[in-house]
Amino acid sequence: MKFFKTLFLVGGTAVAGYFGLKLYKIVSNITRLHKSLPEFLNNVYGEKPTLHINHNLKTATIKVGFTQAILDKHNDIETTVREYIDDFYPELAKSTIFIEIFEKSEMPEEENEDNISEEDSAKE
Repeated sequence: MKFFKTLFLVGGTAVAGYFGLKLYKIVSNITRLHKSLPEFLNNVYGEKPTLHINHNLKTATIKVGFTQAILDKHNDIETTVREYIDDFYPELAKSTIFIEIFEKSEMPEEENEDNISEEDSAKE
């Protein structure tokens, strides 16, 4: 009986360690992707994008935002991002990846209004 308890404990620890290592690799790849992808896209398209990455167990959602001028010029942004992930992050490429391209505004009105109200209150 003691042998089976020890075997179960060692097996459980090994399985937990395996999944922990796998999770660590995914999280570290996402962190590195979040740092390197904007620089890569800046080199390719000449503008640094807004980037949001969300990863669930087997699904990654990557939202990339460019200004309308870049979106009008280039219609291959999704393909470029997918190829970059396939080439440099094969662990992430194994999971399902949804890539959304959206338009980012030059200066959001909400932030502009907040900055004006803060400046007015500072003057008073």
